[in-house]
Amino acid sequence: MESLEALEAHRRGLSRLVPILEAVRSIAELAWRDAQRGFPPLEAYAERVRMAFESLAATLTRDERAALAPRDRLPVGLLFIGSERGLCGPFNERLVAHGLRHALGLMEAGTAIRYLCLGRRGARVLEAAGVTLLYTRGLTSLSIPAYVDIQEIAMDLLDLTGSGAFGQLLTVHNALAGRFEYAPTVRSLLPPPLPPARCSPARSVVIPAGDTPVLLTHLMTEHVLVDLFRRVRESAISEQLARIYTMRLAADNARRLVDDLAARCALVRRNAITDSLLETVAGYEAAVNP
Repeated sequence: MESLEALEAHRRGLSRLVPILEAVRSIAELAWRDAQRGFPPLEAYAERVRMAFESLAATLTRDERAALAPRDRLPVGLLFIGSERGLCGPFNERLVAHGLRHALGLMEAGTAIRYLCLGRRGARVLEAAGVTLLYTRGLTSLSIPAYVDIQEIAMDLLDLTGSGAFGQLLTVHNALAGRFEYAPTVRSLLPPPLPPARCSPARSVVIPAGDTPVLLTHLMTEHVLVDLFRRVRESAISEQLARIYTMRLAADNARRLVDDLAARCALVRRNAITDSLLETVAGYEAAVNP
């Protein structure tokens, strides 16, 4: 049995850990609530951008539409959106397992894969699985990424697509499956899906023909940026939910251990008192009965 001093030291250490776990949980709850409040305006803006992009894309010629279609002969990019830090349970491990299963299905169909990752903790899980990353970037750790944080990443991804690194880019991220639930999902990001073509004789009146390529490029870039930001935000919200749950379990477990150690300390203390009394009695008997 451990000594009383060792048990007390262990109990004090765990007691100091509980407020830290609770603080991390509180920070995650604040970030989660902030992200929830920011979703309605983001959804409204994303819908406006999507409508504008699809309205213009629907008037493109066959050749113009073909230029925006996925390039089948090129690899498919898989962009994992993981976490920057830990303390969120199996958040990254489940994400990576889901994405690698999807990649295996693509490779069995003869498609080459290029791997990308946002979040250093997610990147480490991928590298531990033997994956070579074409691109990786860090994210904010205990807060929700801002729009400007994702803008440069979106431009990097568009540049990689333009250079032929991959013909299609899919994201693998944890998306909300309920108010307090999330699940890994795979969605297409690049190129954006095109609506059915339509004939629009008034096109040259509303949008001068020379302006169409510039406007289309702008709308497609904004559409990709907003879509990527939504997915990163969904992933960040899921991460905070995972962290809240993990920290709550850890804090509850630490409290149970503190209570268990307190009981063990009390037992050791009582045993020590009993042993001391027995030694005293034995010494007294030895003194009076030589």
